[in-house]
Amino acid sequence: MSTAERAIAGLKEIVGDVGLVLGSDLAMRSCDPFRTVPPRGGVLVRPANTAQVSAVLRWCHAHGQRIVTHGGRTGVAAAAYADEDEVVLSLERLRRIEEIDPVGQLVVTEAGITLEGLQQAVEAQGLFYPIDLGAKGSATIGGTIATNAGGNRVVRWGMTRANVLGLEAVLADGTVVCAMNRLVKNNTGYDVKHDFIGSEGTLGVITRAVLKLVPAPNTQQVMLASLPSFAAVLQLLGAARRLHTLSAFEVMWQDYYALVARSGGYACPLTPEQPFYVLLETMGYQQGVDERLFGTFVEEAFNAGWIADAAEATSERQIAELWRVREGSEALMREMNPFVAFDVSVDIRRAEEFVNDVRRHLARRYPDFKSVSFGHLGDNNLHLGVHIGTRTLDEEHAIERCVYEVVRQYGGALTAEHGIGRLKRPFLPEHVSAGAMDVMRRKRSAFDPDRLLNREVLF
Repeated sequence: MSTAERAIAGLKEIVGDVGLVLGSDLAMRSCDPFRTVPPRGGVLVRPANTAQVSAVLRWCHAHGQRIVTHGGRTGVAAAAYADEDEVVLSLERLRRIEEIDPVGQLVVTEAGITLEGLQQAVEAQGLFYPIDLGAKGSATIGGTIATNAGGNRVVRWGMTRANVLGLEAVLADGTVVCAMNRLVKNNTGYDVKHDFIGSEGTLGVITRAVLKLVPAPNTQQVMLASLPSFAAVLQLLGAARRLHTLSAFEVMWQDYYALVARSGGYACPLTPEQPFYVLLETMGYQQGVDERLFGTFVEEAFNAGWIADAAEATSERQIAELWRVREGSEALMREMNPFVAFDVSVDIRRAEEFVNDVRRHLARRYPDFKSVSFGHLGDNNLHLGVHIGTRTLDEEHAIERCVYEVVRQYGGALTAEHGIGRLKRPFLPEHVSAGAMDVMRRKRSAFDPDRLLNREVLF
């Protein structure tokens, strides 16, 4: 028997025909949201519950079968890529919400439900799960936990890690680790959920979770502003942080805003002539109070000269249009495809200097390069896109080397929210201390000594 034939025969006994995806059906799936990269192993298994996940992993462990875990396949670090000798384990059938507790303000859910699906379910109960991503319609709860996803509202509610009370995971040998804590205060031994949050599927497969909720905000103000300098951006951020309702502070360099504005299909209310643009959002619970405080803040910003021009949304449609400007991935794909994407963190005070240095480093090697810069600057996170024409993908590693060298010089983080995956693996030892790398290797060896789970991810 070939590896695939053996896996099909063994796993079919556990999940049945409905639990397997093979042949042309599997070939139509992509492991990457921007490129067509089908799994190469030819077998995808879809367990229906934790017991089946455990049985699948026990079988794989007994046969030395390597596994790659799939959530919504929205990650851009190639963690979902699967080689010829790997079986894909998808959590797409684990979509049940078990409980929504409005008193404890929590939700108990299986890992395969999409972020948007969970948000809609808790919203019907007057609650709100604040992790918010552009890919929320596809990204799964398990995937966001495994990558410690961030997104647009980290400045207020933190990364995914801050919103997980407990979880359940299955180890490579099939052991079920039930740490479904639902208490805000629980100091009973190691908090084992943190071993799995952000581990990118290398320590276990997350199957269920207990997530913190907050009351659904009933007020929302969104403003897009143009600013004359980076000093003005920092002043505006400092003033915005005094608003207890601040939920997002998104910064766009002129190169990004101008690209979106000229690409068509976007309601860009401001002319692309200033060096910086900020999308600022507040969410609260007292309409009159929140509107008055926001109005006072905007007036102060104009009087101080921090804002050159601004447009404030006055309807839900306009709010969506302004957010779409910031999340203009379609424009990037049209105007700069292919491009190399970066997701880094730097000291907010040095963000302008950092971007300028990146541009200088790129210009030395690629005089014809194009780049855009934007991101969740309120929480240190910057996204960059780099394009050098038809050679972009051929030069991908060299472009990464160029940018990550600047990140290292600035004491920044190799990845802010996207994770290491496979793509950033070669650079990890340069950005993490030797002692920290040793701890990570020891932990992985303890959880999965045969490296059956996501073998090529992280290190």
